[in-house]
Amino acid sequence: MKKKLLIAMAAMTFVACQKDDSELFANGDSLIVKGSHSVETRTAFGMPNSSEIPYTWTAGDYIWLGNNKSSVIAEDCSLAHFEFKGGTATVGTGHIFYNMTGQAKNANVLAEQTADRNLGNDGDFGYATLDEYNCFYLEHKTAYVWFDTKSTDSDMPKLTSITLSTEDIAIAGERTYNFASGEWDSATANGSSTITLTFDGGYTLRASNSSVMAAMVVLPAEVAGTKLTVTYTFDDESTFVEEKTPSKNFTSGATQRIATTINKSDLIQQKPELDYELRILTFEDSDVKFEPYYLDYVNDWEGKEITKWSDLIDKPQYNGPMLYGNDQRDAMYYWYDKNNTELYHMFPDNYAYCYWGGGHAISNYWAPGYTDEDRNKHVATYYGQDYLDQWVGKPGADGALGWFLMQLMVPIAPHSGKNFVVHYGYKDFFTYIDNLPELSFPDGKARVIDHMYVTNTNYTLNQLYNGVKSEEGNNFGGDWSGLTEDAWLKIVASGYDSEDADPATDEPTSEVEFYLVKGFNVVEDWQKWDLSGLGPVVKVRFNFLYSEEMGGRYGFTIPGYFAYDDVAVRFDCE
Repeated sequence: MKKKLLIAMAAMTFVACQKDDSELFANGDSLIVKGSHSVETRTAFGMPNSSEIPYTWTAGDYIWLGNNKSSVIAEDCSLAHFEFKGGTATVGTGHIFYNMTGQAKNANVLAEQTADRNLGNDGDFGYATLDEYNCFYLEHKTAYVWFDTKSTDSDMPKLTSITLSTEDIAIAGERTYNFASGEWDSATANGSSTITLTFDGGYTLRASNSSVMAAMVVLPAEVAGTKLTVTYTFDDESTFVEEKTPSKNFTSGATQRIATTINKSDLIQQKPELDYELRILTFEDSDVKFEPYYLDYVNDWEGKEITKWSDLIDKPQYNGPMLYGNDQRDAMYYWYDKNNTELYHMFPDNYAYCYWGGGHAISNYWAPGYTDEDRNKHVATYYGQDYLDQWVGKPGADGALGWFLMQLMVPIAPHSGKNFVVHYGYKDFFTYIDNLPELSFPDGKARVIDHMYVTNTNYTLNQLYNGVKSEEGNNFGGDWSGLTEDAWLKIVASGYDSEDADPATDEPTSEVEFYLVKGFNVVEDWQKWDLSGLGPVVKVRFNFLYSEEMGGRYGFTIPGYFAYDDVAVRFDCE
């Protein structure tokens, strides 16, 4: 049946059928009875009108006369003719039951319902008696919840189900209607305090509902003053949960309306149950788990004690004592997230240990802007106004005020906290680098690095947008003058299953990549890079690949930097 849902509880009104001999049919062992549409007749709902929602009989409906089941009707209608073939019911004294999930007076409201607009298939139940003209008006004995759910966000995922839960009060299950007393029996077999209404293919929420969005059949229950929990689930596995405290019980024939507007920002993404623990390397001082150690080469061999991540941030950004050492050759800069992710990094040996040979430097330098005017502001901030003033507008200014001075800077705040990492280094047909910067597990155990968050640096963005020139105005043997629709730049992570893997002879066991540039689309915020495709690895090396116009006779013309933060590593659950 198509249901008539009432916004508030309504009194029942009965209207007798007018005698029409031409519509009566009783012959031998066959009997036709007529069920008329009225405000009480519910099968499937139609267009709401004011405070009421009208209903009509639905194709496929049938009724019970005593324990005799009628044939089904063939089409939707307001006045249904139900035919019984055989049986013992007596005209004028018959008990009519509308019941499509149980039998006669034994109702069964389902705990799993479908939002197909036909409540009879979900357990809708009604009762009537035939009058002397073989007519009846159905009086409904189940209760109903009308969901008027909306959203003003156009990019909402589709709604796949609504679950209604009570505090251990049965709202679904099998129950017998005692027509002699006009009451339900108190016992509920196979009772459920939860009903889930599913939307086949998902439902797109709208800003307003001109028709009934969805309805649920419930057993009459004393729910006034108790807590009802409504869970909305969407096709991206996100949910929205609200709690209601109804002021009225679920009573026979009445409908309670739940009107809800859901924004995309209200959704909660469900965390899948994992068979592993994710440990995050945040580079924040509050998360330090390693033991203090010394970088012995710093400060003319006096060394520097490292007790927290911030101790690894060099000053100045270029040619500082930790990243460049005393002679730009002896900076054996390293860090080890021992007792957490177990990730380790040390500057690679490329004829010397120094940041000009590649590496992963801890940084907390960030400020918006990557134009040449922004560069001067950043130079004044980190190198002093006096340093800026002595070069602006004077010969040699290009070399003295180059963007390399801000090589550890990103244009946005760290993905979390205050610290992050800046990678430098690449290998192509020209570069002097033999060994790429890498992350490794020094205990030799292969683990899955789940993800990290990456972005471009200010230095890289300036060169990408404005073109590349040396400090003397030359173009490094290339002709890069700025972005084109064919431009691309990506990071490639290569995984190895051995700590002793030789980059000159050993092929990686796996690779994944991430585009920093695709045409005019350039990464300027933190984006998640899924590294799980590498599988279990002992070490990962990072390199750049680039489109043809980004290269020149001396190889890659774009500064080989990217920043990363919040590296996650999987550890098997014990």
